[in-house]
Amino acid sequence: MRALILAITLAFALPAAAQHYAAFTIPDSLTEGANVVVRDYNVDLDIRSGKKGYLKVEKTLTLLNEKSSANELVIYYDEGTRVRKIEIVLYDALGRELRVVDKDEVKDYSAVSGGTLYGDRRIKHVEVRHNTYPYTISYRYERELEGIDFAAGEEWYPQHFGYSVEAARFSFSAPIDFPVNYKGYRLPVEPTRSNAGNEWSCTWEVKHLKALPHEAYAPQAEELLPKVVCVPGRVSIEGYEGEFSSWEALSKYIHTLWEGRGVLPETVKSEIQQLVAGATSDEEKIARLYRYLQQNMRYVSVQLGIGGWQPFDAEYVTKNKYGDCKALTNYMWAMLREVGIEAYPALIRTGGAPVKLDTALVKSQFNHVLLYLPGQDNWLECTVPVGPPQYIYFGNHDRKVLLVKEEGGGLYHTPHLGYLDNIRSGKTSVQLSETGDARLSQRFQMAARDAERWRAMDAYYSETELKDAARENLLAAPGLLIEKLEVLPEPDKAACQVFLEGQSERFASKGGKRLFLPLLPVVAVGTAPPPCENRRWPIAIREGFTCRDTVSYQLPDGYEVESIMEETATLEHPTGYYQLKVDHQPGTITIVRVLQRKMAELPPAAYEEFRAFWLEVGKLERSMAVLVQKRT
Repeated sequence: MRALILAITLAFALPAAAQHYAAFTIPDSLTEGANVVVRDYNVDLDIRSGKKGYLKVEKTLTLLNEKSSANELVIYYDEGTRVRKIEIVLYDALGRELRVVDKDEVKDYSAVSGGTLYGDRRIKHVEVRHNTYPYTISYRYERELEGIDFAAGEEWYPQHFGYSVEAARFSFSAPIDFPVNYKGYRLPVEPTRSNAGNEWSCTWEVKHLKALPHEAYAPQAEELLPKVVCVPGRVSIEGYEGEFSSWEALSKYIHTLWEGRGVLPETVKSEIQQLVAGATSDEEKIARLYRYLQQNMRYVSVQLGIGGWQPFDAEYVTKNKYGDCKALTNYMWAMLREVGIEAYPALIRTGGAPVKLDTALVKSQFNHVLLYLPGQDNWLECTVPVGPPQYIYFGNHDRKVLLVKEEGGGLYHTPHLGYLDNIRSGKTSVQLSETGDARLSQRFQMAARDAERWRAMDAYYSETELKDAARENLLAAPGLLIEKLEVLPEPDKAACQVFLEGQSERFASKGGKRLFLPLLPVVAVGTAPPPCENRRWPIAIREGFTCRDTVSYQLPDGYEVESIMEETATLEHPTGYYQLKVDHQPGTITIVRVLQRKMAELPPAAYEEFRAFWLEVGKLERSMAVLVQKRT
């Protein structure tokens, strides 16, 4: 009652403008589970032609607590994407204006990363600080769009996890005869389409969207959050014109950007012919040329203007001995053409778990390029300085790609690396002393995912960093001192061996006449899934692997097993398989553990069973044996 009276009193006391942003006017249904409430969020995209558009953004947010970064504004731009009219106003809990953010507080930084030699991408960034919650920030800015940023289109998310929405609107307009590819996802409304004069437009308006929870083991955000995607259906970038009417049309357009850029110098052509002389198969020729690329060229990102989509030519790479993913792929493509092997660039979205590409919406949804070999039905990743040819790499597996062809290529799917491909097999020997200290040796054979990681770490990590990685990923032993660590990648396969020797103080805990011994010192699985009441999202496991480990213990003289698990434990679930076998003989204990995590998608109702399975796996992983001194 007091809160109601206070709200009514404030409503009469405050001006109408302040009431609009006062936090007490937010309905309880929008504060439940929310860290931020979107009060207004209006975006207008004005597409003028295939060359240019204008974007106007007005966004007002009320921050309920410190659990978000909504007090930061980040705007990316380049020479073709100018930012205009940035206005930011801060309001208190009652909706009263506190201050207008000064222009000097908006910082301008280069967006060039450490792996980029040079580029024209930049960031405008401001962080608005206020210590008393709730408070409200209003952002307004405009962008002039050209080039790749314009051609890539706009994605509008009215809310993120932990955000609720009072009101939000997205609208685009275009000349009456101009095609636009657009689609709304998971929105409670359909767009309103209208014609006015020489323009047509579409508008989405949403209101009173409750906060969405962030949950562990859910699909990626872009598969869950409401959004609108809008892309010009016809573009003209630096004189290159094309249409996005189909995937084949997009492929043709990208091909025009690559056309004529694969001409090798005559000296390189001669060198290539000498390099493949005597090769008895195309596979051998591919391997020789791939090694030549790895040994002579290095990956450096160069992003200027249309360079985000167009490769530097082969002569540039020859001269400078470096290039980005497009330039190196183009160079490898040119070398293969020189020796008569068919290949095509394949645009891909690399990194992280595979994201489901919407094949119904034609849009450049890619950030990387591979080379596809149709004769071998295989792939070349041209940016890695170490690694085998014709291997997909984990960051590229199981996802859609667009082949770049003169006549227009279609969508293909890269191979899947599952739990039977990503394998780590290990043998660990432990010589235990009567004080609980231990000497340990390990030997691992890895394939695919883990082999990639250890090959890369061996190439780039210092000795100290490698040993830290071994402690974190291979051997969980207290006070571990690693005396020897060898990483032996296989040059022509996605395989790697790791050898480790060391000693651990207090490996087993001593209590009187007993030693308490952990059965599994080998790292295999992380923390169990957290509790999640009223689960909303499906369970998505998009990374599979298998760990097989044998651990052999040599017990100290005078000790015997007093307590240990006797029966084999076997657990099964759609997301995994686990088996733990224990054998003990006088003076020895042998542990055999098999752990498999399988890719799966399950409904929300299956979460408790899923969590219970992995909790039980974690319990078995912590199994102990009790050793006791023999009676004399």
